[in-house]
Amino acid sequence: MSKKGSNKEAIFAIYLKDQYKGRKELLDFELSNIVLEQRHANNNIDLSAVSIIRKLGIYMEIQLTKANKKYLGRIKSMMIRYPESVIIWVARSFDISLLEDLDDWMLKHNKQYIDFYALTISEEAMKKLHSLNQLYKLDVYNKMDVLNDISNLLHVEYKLKNLHPTHCGGVAIEPPTYDFSRPDDIKKALLEVLKKRMPYFLNFHYRKKANLYDHVLTIGSGRSNISYRCSAKNAKSLAFVELYFDSSREKEYDEFKKVEQTIRQKVHPHICFENRRIGVYFQPLQTYEETFEQIAEIFERFIQFFSPYFYGRNDIKVIREQEENSTETIQSAILTRLDYSSNRLIEDFMKEETFETEESYRIRQEEVADYFIYRY
Repeated sequence: MSKKGSNKEAIFAIYLKDQYKGRKELLDFELSNIVLEQRHANNNIDLSAVSIIRKLGIYMEIQLTKANKKYLGRIKSMMIRYPESVIIWVARSFDISLLEDLDDWMLKHNKQYIDFYALTISEEAMKKLHSLNQLYKLDVYNKMDVLNDISNLLHVEYKLKNLHPTHCGGVAIEPPTYDFSRPDDIKKALLEVLKKRMPYFLNFHYRKKANLYDHVLTIGSGRSNISYRCSAKNAKSLAFVELYFDSSREKEYDEFKKVEQTIRQKVHPHICFENRRIGVYFQPLQTYEETFEQIAEIFERFIQFFSPYFYGRNDIKVIREQEENSTETIQSAILTRLDYSSNRLIEDFMKEETFETEESYRIRQEEVADYFIYRY
């Protein structure tokens, strides 16, 4: 999706989801229940939504370069996967021959229940996205509104409307409901709370992998092989927020452990360091909603302290020098409201087997998928 450290496509997808106001005017219908898909294996969808009135799924591919055959293949795959839908392809520009190829392919494969839109993004928008991509990562979300000033942000280059205006699809149009007896639904509900409280942390905007029996939500930290992990109630009935370092990142873990007292002062007095994990562990509150809010409060302290180091704004080697001149301590209800777990329970939990990071899991899944697809 992004190359050489560029995050422009992700920034633009999040902007379209949360802040873009011209969707209805551009497409003649409104998008609801918009989600950003995590990219893994060969299921590459940047943005999906529904049209409530038409009960149709909407699927968008975002390409900030000139449209090419590689992306054309993705669009065809989406049309095969979703034979009754609206497919939108955003690119910097399109060759007529490429669109004619897609038109002929749709006719040949009888894609009569698909509406297709090819949208181009303006050069002014590309310049703004480049500027946003240069910002400190946690500042990007609140600066995205600079794109609102562009009157011709997107332009309909081509559209093919096969669906009759009165045609009604069959997709679910209601917002998702969560069954708290299911670990996967608990994680989805928790992610919604985290995203609402901290929209500036862009990794919260992407739908995560679902595992029916895994109680732990894993979020990329912005640095490979280092992940944020949290749970409202894990297999040992603990709620927690932690930072997990893969064995390849043991040096970074050791650097943070050297300033353990500073981190306790700045992040949380009950923070624990063990087995390449830095975490806060406590007994869940009476309801999941209350536990979610406490996790979000602790998680935000983690992001505010650790993310500047992962995103290159701060250097861990100067923490001690900075803190020698500061006596600031945290004051928060989380210090008194929570029932922190016993040291023995925490130690047992933290001695569990190591975990894959989100990135390593994704790579492994892609390798497995490629094996089954290309083995013949």
